[in-house]
Amino acid sequence: MLEKKSVFLSAVYTFIAAIISSFIFSSIFGKFYIFLFNPIITGGLEGFGNFKPLIVIQNSIFAYLFFLPLFILALVPKKQWLVWLILIFIPFTMVLVGGGKHLTWFLIFTLSGGLLGWLINLGVKKLKK
Repeated sequence: MLEKKSVFLSAVYTFIAAIISSFIFSSIFGKFYIFLFNPIITGGLEGFGNFKPLIVIQNSIFAYLFFLPLFILALVPKKQWLVWLILIFIPFTMVLVGGGKHLTWFLIFTLSGGLLGWLINLGVKKLKK
C-alpha cells in the first residue's frame, strides 16, 4: 500500500503513527523514566509540575524516540534517511539540551526501535516471497 505513496505521505503517516503510539504508551515509558533516573518530584513553579497534560507530554518523548524509527523502517519504503532526519531533529535537540544521561537513552531507544522495525520489515519481506 505505501509503496505507491510519495515519501512525504509516508513521512506524515509515520509521524502520526509515532505520535499516537507515544501518547498511548506514555505511562509505561514514564514509569521506566522514573525507574532509570529517579528524579526528585517537586511541585514546580506555581504547582505546574503536577499538571497531568505536561506529565503525559514529558513521558511520551521517550516513547516517541522508540516508535519513530520502528515506524520509519516498517512504513517508509524509500528515502528512509530523509524522513529520519526531518522527524528526529526536534526531539534530538531537546535531548541535547537535557544533558548527557538523556543522550545515552536517546540512542538506546532509537537503536532498539530501529532494530525492531528492521526485523519487522525483514519478516514482511520474507513472508512476501
